[in-house]
Amino acid sequence: MRLNIPKQPYEPGVEAQIDRWKAGSELATPEIFEAFHIHPDLASRTGVLGAGFLGHNLMKTRDREIVIDRVTGKHGAEHEWSLHATIFGAGVGLSTEQLDSTVTGPAESRDLWDPDELRLMEVVDELAETADLGDEAWQFLRERYDDKQIVEFIVLVGWYRTVSSMCNVLQIPAHPECRPFPGSN
Repeated sequence: MRLNIPKQPYEPGVEAQIDRWKAGSELATPEIFEAFHIHPDLASRTGVLGAGFLGHNLMKTRDREIVIDRVTGKHGAEHEWSLHATIFGAGVGLSTEQLDSTVTGPAESRDLWDPDELRLMEVVDELAETADLGDEAWQFLRERYDDKQIVEFIVLVGWYRTVSSMCNVLQIPAHPECRPFPGSN
């Protein structure tokens, strides 16, 4: 890794915050959680945002996970993708093949998805690539979500792009207790 990521024993207060982020998970602490604590003040601010997406989302939870899996899969953030695929994937009804296609590209596996979910991932891709949406993508969101959900969608894509950047730039490997990207072992 490119920076020294804090490990136990942590500075005062860090362990309690990481435990809140883990929300009862029995997995070993994800290194992305520790990486944010290189900058503890920033970690305390971003932790609220990240936890809010997982505990107070307005979008359907399945949509939220499709968005997160596609953003992190598209951007090669195996660490974060593996956590979401393992912890939330089956719980929201995503099959192994569907999860794999969030990495390899849903266009290659169109038959696995309902047309609206396929379109949702295309809109995710457009926003993640351009930081904007064309009229057709915007119309899709207007038909699917209310105003608050649209704002949540935009920030969710941006947040997980940021998390993907952290994972990639700091070279955080896949979580050892979680499923890897398709084709890697």
